[in-house]
Amino acid sequence: MLPPRYEVRHPTPADAETIFAVIRAHQTARIGRVDYTLTDVRDELRSPEGDLGTDAWLVLDEHGTAVGWGWAWPSGDGIVDMDVFTLDDAVAEWLWATAQQRAAELGRERGWPSVTGDVGVHREDTPAARRLTGYGFEVGTVYHRLRIDHTGDRPIPDVPAGFVVRNGHDAEQVRRDAHATREAAFHDHYGHVRKTYDEWVAQLESGSVHDWSFLTVLYTDAGEPAGLTLRSTMFAPDEKCGYLRLLGVHPTFQGHGLGRWLLRHAFAEDARDGWAGTILHVDTDPRRPALGLYLSEGMRVVQIIDAWRRPM
Repeated sequence: MLPPRYEVRHPTPADAETIFAVIRAHQTARIGRVDYTLTDVRDELRSPEGDLGTDAWLVLDEHGTAVGWGWAWPSGDGIVDMDVFTLDDAVAEWLWATAQQRAAELGRERGWPSVTGDVGVHREDTPAARRLTGYGFEVGTVYHRLRIDHTGDRPIPDVPAGFVVRNGHDAEQVRRDAHATREAAFHDHYGHVRKTYDEWVAQLESGSVHDWSFLTVLYTDAGEPAGLTLRSTMFAPDEKCGYLRLLGVHPTFQGHGLGRWLLRHAFAEDARDGWAGTILHVDTDPRRPALGLYLSEGMRVVQIIDAWRRPM
């Protein structure tokens, strides 16, 4: 139980600035900078995955000041994403316990045979890591945030022989082909959650910075979708960088240099759009060559985020 001086309520979209203040205080103290924007918070509050009335909690002190924020979003396939922001130990204990309890409930409500809780924690946030260890969480993988700087224009690379490029803004079929390629390319990746086309579209379009013109799909001359990239401007407000949200190659076409071409194409598009650099995230699954590919193209590690998980 929380001490009686605290009040808990479910948030509304109008609480975005209040929640951002809690996150800003937490991250400034724990990692020395703010790795969030107000736009990020607003987008989270309108995500189709979570229900603010049951799956998120805002904790206020006796003066009515927000001191804690936590949520548990069911992302699918038995996985519930969660996070907690607070510098108060009593509030942290209550929010983590509540988020884990809600994760188990979400699994039962959906008839999932098992439920796994997933949490991403910045490597510098050692108090959070200690707390999660105590709850029985373990690190499942490690994500690297990579960045490359753009100094002037980068030439758009020539399209590989036997392939053509289409843009996601052109037609719904291009977007459907991108979704099918995503599912095939990432079906066995850590944390991948299968989504129907409609679910995928709803998730993307709930974000304020999503733009289908940032979707590129590479096709064979015969019309088979072979790979895709999805760019975003979610890192533009604070980092002045483009963000490569998704890069995938269909298993049928892997191992032929298409991933490198897609990466260079995304770099060139971000440079053309005037961004100072490109940012992306990649995990360290030893079965995957992605990290080595990105580093070989001049990207560098700027942040490490540990992915913690445990059965609920």
